[in-house]
Formats: sequence, structure tokens, C-alpha cells
Amino acid sequence: LLIESTAASNSLLLQQLDHIRSVMQAFELEQQVDFSTDPGVYNQLWAIRKGTFPAVGAVRKIGTTVIIEDVTFPLEQLAEGVSRLQQLFDKYYYTEAIIFGHALEGNLHFVFTQGFDDATQVARYEAFMQEVANMVAGEFGGSLKAEHGTGRNMAPFVELEWGQQAYQLMWQLKKLLDPANILNPDVVLSHNPRLHLQNLKPLPATNPLVDKCIECGFCEPVCPSRKLTLTPRQRIVTQREISRLSHSGDDPKRLVALEQSYAYQGNDTCAACGMCSTACPVGINTGDLTRQLRGRKHQRWQALAAFTARHFAAVSMMARLGLTAGRMVSALLPFWHKAMPTANYAKVKTAKQGLQPVIYLAGCSGRVMAPQAESNDKRSLLQVSTDLLAKAGYQLIVPEGIDNQCCGMPFQSKGQFTAASQKQQQLQQWLLQATHNGELPVFSDTSPCSLTLQGKLDSRLNIVDSVDFLLQNVLPKLSFTKLSEPVALHLTCSANQLGHGDKLKQLLAACSDEVVVPEGISCCGFAGDKGFVLPELNASALSGLKQQVSACCQGVSTSRTCEIGLSHHAGLEYQHIVYLLDRCSN
Repeated sequence: LLIESTAASNSLLLQQLDHIRSVMQAFELEQQVDFSTDPGVYNQLWAIRKGTFPAVGAVRKIGTTVIIEDVTFPLEQLAEGVSRLQQLFDKYYYTEAIIFGHALEGNLHFVFTQGFDDATQVARYEAFMQEVANMVAGEFGGSLKAEHGTGRNMAPFVELEWGQQAYQLMWQLKKLLDPANILNPDVVLSHNPRLHLQNLKPLPATNPLVDKCIECGFCEPVCPSRKLTLTPRQRIVTQREISRLSHSGDDPKRLVALEQSYAYQGNDTCAACGMCSTACPVGINTGDLTRQLRGRKHQRWQALAAFTARHFAAVSMMARLGLTAGRMVSALLPFWHKAMPTANYAKVKTAKQGLQPVIYLAGCSGRVMAPQAESNDKRSLLQVSTDLLAKAGYQLIVPEGIDNQCCGMPFQSKGQFTAASQKQQQLQQWLLQATHNGELPVFSDTSPCSLTLQGKLDSRLNIVDSVDFLLQNVLPKLSFTKLSEPVALHLTCSANQLGHGDKLKQLLAACSDEVVVPEGISCCGFAGDKGFVLPELNASALSGLKQQVSACCQGVSTSRTCEIGLSHHAGLEYQHIVYLLDRCSN
């Protein structure tokens, strides 16, 4: 029993809690969990409560469907209703079923898994649903639908619940308003008593990475492509249909059409950012599926990926030359905008000797890209990081050979897992040598790189993301002068998954009393290089950004490529947080 209490004042709230505790003393509790005003605690309790439905679905037998219904009992008979539902589960061998709901309204959700692949299973389901309807509506006088609409699964039982006279009146109204029966036919009202046993939706196996999905849709609000093409749930649904058609051979033309459409709708426009896993109660990362599908589709690119991995420094130089050339002919390029980066050719000016040494793992995007041409601070990310840490007593050391290093993420995102692994192994050996087998810490300036390398390298290496290093080692050693204007914060998908949201806010609080975190913006959709090749994904993901940050003087992020799209669509320059900290600190 999860009890939430609110009040207009703290004193009244304490009175309410004391009253609730006194009432609870009359009951024997399985486990005592006290009230808490800590958001971290009570939000976790709500997360447990909300995660029960998809969590049961995740452990179901693959190929079975999750059924969820909601019924209401008269409040004084709620406890008996729970018991009777449990008895029905036992009778029909739904051993995995659970019940949860909203006790104050007598509302119960019950969840169970059901196979529809043979007549015996369908007959079991039919008998169970008939008994549920008879018990809830007949015996208890309750409702077969509590908070959700009467769909096709309960339409055959509407007359049972409401009686013949009321049922006929419903049909008369329906025919007056919809004589041709074209408005949601068979929803709420149906003459088909077996409607709930027809057109049953299968959940066929498609890939172990996503087979646990029950299509609850929790992932959809955080997906950057949700307004443009498909959401993670829709990608999984489509892949299930592709798998079903592939195995059944029912409709070859439909299969080809789906696969062709999915190439753009599902594969190309997936940012593979992993934000879906942060909202999914069972941690399904549809990006993992996308990367796997890309790897299968682009096997012919393996040789090119291997070549790029071997000659990464040369490829980086070509990228710099490309930025320089693009800048020179920008007027002829329709996709070029003022937020596009300039090329970074600058050498880092190292700090004075005698400071505490830290190895600098600079991300390839920051090594290649300098700020935009009209930036107020044109120093490279490497230079600003070096200057800021020197103030706090640290000397960032950029070892020889860094231009050929990469965390592997550019290859991994395209499904080129062999090349990604090779770069990570190469990086590991390079870092072990540079750090004297882990004696020196490593400062990683790009959160996507930090996330990619998490748990992948030798345990002797102490790789610290810039946000953690700045908060733990730099912030306490400096004094700050706050800006008078608000600052915008973009929490990148990788920073989100690293748990850096509150940490970034703590850092920004040293620089400004007003930090703006735009609502409805999760992953920016730039996704490494997709902001260049599929700008519509970036535009869609950031469609609500500009208005929310219009009063801000500066934007802050932790990924150089993300900052390009953010600056372009916000009309406000976004830079790594080290720029702001360096600007405000002494």
C-alpha cells in the first residue's frame, strides 16, 4: 500500500502523517517503510509501483501476449475482490499474474500473460474472461472498466454489466448519431459475442535484445525521432511484423515494402542514443537493435571501417580540411549555417610545471572542431580545459599519438563492432603507457566517449568524465563570479545515462542563479554525424528549444557535436561547460 499525503503547510502535513501512522498501528505489516519528503526516495517508490506492469511482461514466455484489464469493486468489497481475482488466477493457471491499482477508488488492474497459438489457450482465455465479467459485474455490481475505455476486449460484456434496457438505449443513441456504424465499430458496443477472441494480436519473437518489450510506450516521450518517424515501440512493432512475415511467407510484397520503408523510418533516423533504456522499466535499449541491424546491412563497409580505424589521424586531418573548405564556400552550401564549427589546427599551450599531472583524453570531435566562427571564445576545447584545470592546480597532459585515438563510438554507432573493438584495444594500450599502468588519472572531456568506454578498458585505468572531475576536484578549489543572466543546460543522452543531471546543475549553480533546462528535450538528435547527413532528425528533436532558451546568455553541454545542432536551433551558442566555468572562475 503506497500512501501519498500532501498539505498546504508543513504542520498540517505532519498532523496527517501522524494520523495515518496511528491508523496503521492496528495492522500487522510485512515490512515497515516510513514516510519520506526526499524526492529521491518517494520517486523511487513511485517508480517501483509504475514498473510492475512492464516488469511482469518482461519475464513472460517469448511469443505470449501481455493482457491488462482494469475493473472496479465497491470500496467496502475491495479486499474480497482482490481475493476472488487471485482465486481465478489459480483456477486458470495464470501463475505469473499480478494485481495493482488505486485503492481509494476501488480500482484494480490485473496483468497476466496469454498465448494465443492454439485452441486450448484461447478456450482458457475465453472461460477466464467470462468468469471475471460474471464476478465483477454480476456478483459485486462493480465496473468492468475503471479508468480506461471500453475496447473490443470488454465490448461483449457491456450488456451483462448494464442490463438489457440500458444496453438497448445505448444502441438507440448510437444509431441516431452513427446510422452507418462507421465510428469506431465494435468499440464499446458490438453484436459479436466472440469479438474478444478474434483478431488477437501476436507478439512474435524478433530479437533477444527487444523480445521482452510489451509495447507499453514508456520509451516514446524521450525518443528524438518521435515527431519525425518512429518511436522505439514502433520500431519493435515493425520488426516483429517483419519477423512474422519472414517466417510465415504470408505476404512477400508487404514484407518487401516494410523492409524498404524501415530503412529510413526505423534504421536511418534512429539516433541509437539509448535514451529509451532510461525510460523503459526493464532497460530495453532499442539503439542496440538498430546498431545490430546496421551491422548486418553494411557488412560491405567493414573494409572501409577497418581502413578508417587504422588511419584515424589522417581521416581526422581530412575532416579538418573539409571544414576549412566548407567554410570558404559556405555561401554555395545550403546546409551550412553559422553554428557550423571551424577547423581546429591550434596546438595546446601547456600550463606551467609543478602542477598535479592528469592525462587528457580529448574526444576526436573536440580535436577536429574548434568553436564556430562568430564565437565569443574561439579557444579550442582542449585549450580551455587546460586553462581551467591549471587554475585548480592540475596540468593536463596531451600525450603523443592522441590524433590516432578513438573510443570506438563512431564505428559502434554504425554497427561496425570489429573496428570499434580494435580502436578500444588500441586506446587501452596507449592509455596504459601514458598513465604508467594507471598511476595517473585520465580526464575525459566528452560524455559520449566516457559512456562508450564505461567498463570496456583495463580496470587499472581511472577514466574520469569531465563532469565528475570538475565537480570533485576543480569546483572546490576556485572562487566564482556569477553571471546576471540565465544559462541554458542541455543534458546530453550520454550525460543522462551517466547520471550527471544533478552534478551539472551543481556546477552551473556556481556560475548563475538561474539555470534553464528546457522541457520536452531529451536527446538532441545530432547523434554524431546524423546532424550533418539527416538534419531533419536534429530539427525535429529540438523543435521546442528556441522559445524556451530565448532569455539565456549562453548554452552549456558536454558533447561538441551536440553543441552544433543546439546552437543552430536555439539561436544561442552552446559550448562545453568548461567554457562557462573558466569564464566565471578565479
